[in-house]
Amino acid sequence: MRRVPILMAAWALFAAHSVVAQSWVDTVFPERAFDFGNVARGSKIHHTFRLINRTGYEIHIADWRTKCGCTEVKVGARVIPTGTQTSIEAVIDTTKFVGHKASGLTLIIDQPNFVEVDLNLSCFIRGDITLMPGQVDFGTVQRSATPKINLQLNYAGGMPNWQVTKMKTQSNHIKAELKPAGSTIDGQQQFTLIATLHPTVPNGYFKDEITLETNDPSGATIPVSVTANVQTAVVVSPSIINLGRVKPGSTVTKKVLVRSAQPFNLTTLKGNKEELSGKADPEGARPLHTVDITFKAPDQAGPYNAVFEIATDLKDEPPATLRTFATIAP
Repeated sequence: MRRVPILMAAWALFAAHSVVAQSWVDTVFPERAFDFGNVARGSKIHHTFRLINRTGYEIHIADWRTKCGCTEVKVGARVIPTGTQTSIEAVIDTTKFVGHKASGLTLIIDQPNFVEVDLNLSCFIRGDITLMPGQVDFGTVQRSATPKINLQLNYAGGMPNWQVTKMKTQSNHIKAELKPAGSTIDGQQQFTLIATLHPTVPNGYFKDEITLETNDPSGATIPVSVTANVQTAVVVSPSIINLGRVKPGSTVTKKVLVRSAQPFNLTTLKGNKEELSGKADPEGARPLHTVDITFKAPDQAGPYNAVFEIATDLKDEPPATLRTFATIAP
């Protein structure tokens, strides 16, 4: 008989633990499900979930598993200090499916306590619209370049006057054009989608989307994912500094390297908060510089983050950025 109270106490403890875990999970994920709507068959569609650490503890992503072999996952930082965030990008390859498709991933978190979080995705794959290749992927490009990629869009539905009436992008860094390419023997309408990346694109990983609006009442819009890895002429290593737990009023100094393929001068070292300052090595143009980043912890306890900019005299090159994080604690 004594086992019953023990089991009940264990169940109550487990239930309380689950409620606590669920409460902080709800606060750190602004979104846990996304529906792409109608998509062309062959598309590789991207969606990014955000994890924003609003707790007072460090969050650690241990692992993840996908809900379908058609889904790939890219996780940003696995260790997310309090007051910072990371991204979880999921990509669905629709090549082998038609109709409604559900997928997504399960994120496994082991700190501040163990919990599994479902991030769900869904879409409706149009069998009468195909896209080849399935996305606009510029790969690794120089920021000053203007690369172009052509995609083939086919319509094999029952509307003889089917057409794309409008195209929209999420930013001004990408230009989209659509040109008729005739019809196939079996009557499919063919189009060429031309995507051009502008030199205004920012450094780093770039993501956008071209939305095709059509006159089809059964599915008026078709998304086309756009990605690029834009190389910067100046690289800061490391680009992220986690200072860990720092006592109020104490000072921490870290060294970073600033590199480029050609000699350059450092022109400006500036943090967006007064606690962060920088000191460069002696003046002179060369391909490698050393900068000492100094952080003086404020008196107020809690999470701290700041951005430090390093500008050079290289033409048309924006300042390189360094992100810093810390937890101020006695």
